[in-house]
Amino acid sequence: MTSANLRNPWPAAGYPALSSSLEALAQGCPALVENFPASLMRRLGQLAADLQPRASSSQSTAPRDALTLDDALSLTTTARSLLASVSGQPGVAGAGAAAGQALSQALDELAAQLGIALRRQQADRIYGLYVIIDPQVTGGRDPLDIAKAAVRGGARMLQLRDKLRDKGQILPLAIALNQLCRDNDVTLIINDHVDLAASIGSHGVHVGQTDLPVAQARRVLAPHQVLGRSNREIDLLVQSQEMGADHVAFGAIYQTTTKPGGRPPQGVQRLREARKFAKVPLVAIGGINAENVAPVVQAGADAICVTAAVGSAANPEAAARRLVQAIRDAGGRA
Repeated sequence: MTSANLRNPWPAAGYPALSSSLEALAQGCPALVENFPASLMRRLGQLAADLQPRASSSQSTAPRDALTLDDALSLTTTARSLLASVSGQPGVAGAGAAAGQALSQALDELAAQLGIALRRQQADRIYGLYVIIDPQVTGGRDPLDIAKAAVRGGARMLQLRDKLRDKGQILPLAIALNQLCRDNDVTLIINDHVDLAASIGSHGVHVGQTDLPVAQARRVLAPHQVLGRSNREIDLLVQSQEMGADHVAFGAIYQTTTKPGGRPPQGVQRLREARKFAKVPLVAIGGINAENVAPVVQAGADAICVTAAVGSAANPEAAARRLVQAIRDAGGRA
């Protein structure tokens, strides 16, 4: 379909804001995302130009300041809403419907690219002590109290893992943990329950090999929410990256009591090999404590994930603090 076929196919209402949003995106996005697809920018620029004759009679409403990634994603969402409004007006058919479909596909692709860039930006948050909060591994104590102690002790990441209760029962704890993490600039990851992570707006979700596949999870999550995936072998780690996982967990490194499975531990040497293949942040998990964490850090793990080492400790805050210090002493970022 040529530019002439696309020009002015819709009623005038909604043109100014839609055209201005497209123009701002076409101008601002290439500077935000490394290797941004030039073809996508050309399409957006052309579609903006096609709408411009109708829109030129009104004042542009799009910002002309430099866009941030968050700005660009918000503007893309606005453009989608405007497109739905314009396309839904009476009389839009034929060339108008085709133009709307072309623009909708371009905006979907743009949102996906911006989401990737935002998640890469957040990869810098995957580091240090990563504590799993499991109501079954608290020594009978309130899991929220364990989480607060872990944060006071220096944990940079928490994961809510509850394999036994229904999501409606998990929700109050998830909300409380989300607030705790936001108040302390700590990353909260929800285990397994992608819909729960999306509903509370956590930083992200963690899935196992048999949980919801990465592509399907992405359809539920917001573009900026990160996704981690468990891997017990290096080939599975590579596969997770190819699927689009933002970080990968590898283990069990040592023998663990919290997730028995009959498989022998991977050991530090296998972790070192996994580091060679990991192109995203690497999380080490399984049987790690303050006494054995140093070789794990030195093997290249970005984050150290523990459950019982903090959750079952007599003093969870002190246990977390010892782990954080041990990570630092081994040369890790904590």
